[in-house]
Amino acid sequence: MLKLLNPAICAALIGCLLTIPFSKGKGQSVQRGGNDTVLVNKLSLLCKKMRHIAPNFTQSGIISITDESAKDHQTDDLGFMFCKQGNEFYYKLGKAIMLNENGLYLYIDLRNKTILISPQKKVVYDIGFKQFADVAATVRSENYKISSTESGNEQTISVVNEHHITCKQYALSFDKRNMKINKLYMRLTNINDPLRTDNEKIISATISRWDDTADLGAFLTAGKVVNNIKGRWVLTGEFKNYQLISM
Repeated sequence: MLKLLNPAICAALIGCLLTIPFSKGKGQSVQRGGNDTVLVNKLSLLCKKMRHIAPNFTQSGIISITDESAKDHQTDDLGFMFCKQGNEFYYKLGKAIMLNENGLYLYIDLRNKTILISPQKKVVYDIGFKQFADVAATVRSENYKISSTESGNEQTISVVNEHHITCKQYALSFDKRNMKINKLYMRLTNINDPLRTDNEKIISATISRWDDTADLGAFLTAGKVVNNIKGRWVLTGEFKNYQLISM
């Protein structure tokens, strides 16, 4: 069974707020530009939208990871495209492609020119969210302050706790007209030096497409990578010179 993270919400972007250990301390939520309860309810609605896994959907965008503790504050930008149609999918993240269709599962490493092949896998789609009953209680119990900013049709809801052990800031940006999420942001605490703010890890995603439609035929398919000749898998086309590894 393959456990596949929704790429638009991978790298713990979405799970951050809900996977941090809950404390029992009391805190207060504050806001700018709106009622606190309204903001928390809106954040809850956005979270529910991200939990939703439709039978068919397509997502694309760029995930950026900046490690401010590294020399020169290195940033990695990974483009992603994810198309799910029923139990089959096409998934490209950076220099890696995964295909799970037509009876086959293929992992294609474009950088090292290797391909792993196995029978098609049963997939569990896990976008990192656990069911939660009261977002407001979660935010308050973790001493996060909730705020909102607006620019044109875009609104950003942010929760911040500069003393949190794992995640100091988590933010969602969306179109106010249709509640479509277009940006996600997470600022992670450096556990080796948690009081500093110049050595953290920042993960963000810009989402260019997110809809409940899918057309796997528009992308690379298994038939364009391998052929079965007399019971033996043979690479084809642009992948002829790759190394094929059976799993």
